[in-house]
Amino acid sequence: MRNTLRIRKKLLEQVGGLPAPHVQNEEWLYLLGEETRNSISIEGYFVSEKELEDVLIRGRTETRDERVAFNYFRTALFLYGLAYENYKTGEFTFNEALIRQTNKGVTDGQGDYRKGEIVITGAKLKPPPGFYVRDWIKLYIDWTLENLEKLDIEKLVAKQHVLFESIHPFEDGNGRTGRILTNYLLISKGFTPVIIKGDNNSRKEYIKTLEEAEEPLREILQSKPDKKRLKVAMEEMNSERLETLLKEAIIRSMDRVLIAKLEKELGLKMMPSYEVAKKLVYSPDSIRELIRRGYFIAVKRGKSWHTHPSLDVRRIGSLEDIRYKINP
Repeated sequence: MRNTLRIRKKLLEQVGGLPAPHVQNEEWLYLLGEETRNSISIEGYFVSEKELEDVLIRGRTETRDERVAFNYFRTALFLYGLAYENYKTGEFTFNEALIRQTNKGVTDGQGDYRKGEIVITGAKLKPPPGFYVRDWIKLYIDWTLENLEKLDIEKLVAKQHVLFESIHPFEDGNGRTGRILTNYLLISKGFTPVIIKGDNNSRKEYIKTLEEAEEPLREILQSKPDKKRLKVAMEEMNSERLETLLKEAIIRSMDRVLIAKLEKELGLKMMPSYEVAKKLVYSPDSIRELIRRGYFIAVKRGKSWHTHPSLDVRRIGSLEDIRYKINP
C-alpha cells in the first residue's frame, strides 16, 4: 500500500514546501488556534474560538483559561518559528534549554525540573524520582536525536512523546510541553503540526494510547537511568495506535496547507465530496470513508468535506499528475 503521508509530503515540497508559521498566514492561524484550544482542553482549560481571537487581538487575558491559551499560542508560535528554521537550513536544535524554555512559556514562568515525586492521577505508570529527572531527559534527547533519521516520522514522534510524558519532568504543563515538542519535531522535518482533539472521547482515546505504549517503561523509570535498557524498552514499545492517531492528525493538517497551495498554484477548484462521489461513481458513504482513511486529499469546510477527483493519492505520483487531470 502506498504511503499516503509521504505522498503528501512530496507534493507539498513540489509546491514550495511548508510555509513559514506566522499569524498572517490564514492556514497557520487556523492550525495554531485549533491546536491551542484542543491541547489545553485535554488538561481541563477551555476557550472558544471567539475568546481566543479576542485574547490575541487585545494582547491580555482576563481569566485563568484565557491566560493558559495565550501562553500556549505564544509559546507554540515561537517554537514553530525555530522549527521552521531547522527545516529551511537543514540544521537541528534539540536540547535541555529548548525543553525548559517551552515549559516556562506554557506555565507562565516555571521551567525548572521537579525535585520531588509526582503522581499522575489514574495512571499505572509512576514517573521517575526527582533526582533522576535530568538524567532521564538527557537520555530522552539522545534517543530522539539518534532516531531522527532512522524511524518513520509518525513512529518517531509517537515514541518520543510517550517517553517524555512518562518522565513527566515538570511540576506542571507536561502535556502541553510534550505536544508542542512533538510538533516542533514535525515542523523541523517539513511536516505540519498535529492537532490532538480535546473533546472527551478523543481525550480518552489519546490517553489510552499513551498508557498502552508506556508499558515497557514502567519498571525502568524507577531505577537509575540506563541507555541500554531504555533502547530495549523503546524497541519493545507498542505505539502503533498512537502512531495511527498522530498520522491521521498530520494528514488532516497537511491537507489544509496543501490544498491552499494547490488552489493558489494550480487554480484547483475544490468540490463537496458528494459531487466528487458522483463523478467517480462512488456512494457518498464510500467517498467519506476514503477521505477518513487518507486516500483523498481533503479539507472540511463548514460541515462538509471538500476534495477533487484529481486528489486520490493512490493515483498521484507528482504534482504534474494533478495538473494533467485538471487540464488534460
